[in-house]
Amino acid sequence: MVWGAPALVSLVVVVLLARPISAAEEIIAGEIIIEATALRPQVLLTELDRQVTFVNRSGQPVHVDFISRDPELHHVFQVQDRIWAIFHRSGRHPFEVHFRNPALADLHGAVEVVGDAYGGPDARICSGITVQGACIER
Repeated sequence: MVWGAPALVSLVVVVLLARPISAAEEIIAGEIIIEATALRPQVLLTELDRQVTFVNRSGQPVHVDFISRDPELHHVFQVQDRIWAIFHRSGRHPFEVHFRNPALADLHGAVEVVGDAYGGPDARICSGITVQGACIER
């Protein structure tokens, strides 16, 4: 049997659409839920330049502290309902969630960013993290 180009393209599309989603693809997501006692997930796996949303479902006022590689720098954002961030560098980006209520313990999490090991951040965008449209240089 001889296959023409249109038939091969159709076959490839059908195979790609029919394949099961791998575990790695399932955990690449874009949302971290902040609860009163836990983060869901505690470590989020995502890709370069993909928006991550932090959703506050704790019922408490909180702020997220993005931890910089420089221990003197902190980047703190209040989360009433939700905020978003875009990570422009691959690697682990730790953060802490602090509650105004001293009876609640701080939560610790990370965003693990995977991407092209040979590609770098687009300097026209931001070389660190963009949170709510503000560039945080690392």
